[in-house]
Amino acid sequence: GGAAALEAEHGGAGDVYKASYKASVGGGEADLRVSQNAGALGYNVTYTRSLSDLVPVAADAQVGVDEDGAYGKLSASRDLGNGLEAYYEALARLGQGEGSQERLQHALKVSNQLGYAQLVQGKGEDLRLRMGYEFNA
Repeated sequence: GGAAALEAEHGGAGDVYKASYKASVGGGEADLRVSQNAGALGYNVTYTRSLSDLVPVAADAQVGVDEDGAYGKLSASRDLGNGLEAYYEALARLGQGEGSQERLQHALKVSNQLGYAQLVQGKGEDLRLRMGYEFNA
């Protein structure tokens, strides 16, 4: 019921093995990736789902865990009319082990065909304003 892949590479730098599996689960997609490179094990398990059936905006949620800890992402966008679009994103990471730190950040961006203004703030950081141009050349 999903898609699986396996890759093996042998070379001067050592053996590299990678495996992945993706499947549709509960209206979203589960993705499992495992690798071994020069004896180091890596992994990443994510679940991504659109929330557009639950809220009146285009929205997605993702949760996952990898060798650095657990993480999540929530994003939403909405057409404001008159060529304006709003986009919100919240990111979180909870580290594991000694010395690990949690990371929290959120951003709100309003853009039109010419440019954008974005407010970004992370945990323990001052609010930042980014402005720029966006256009198709």
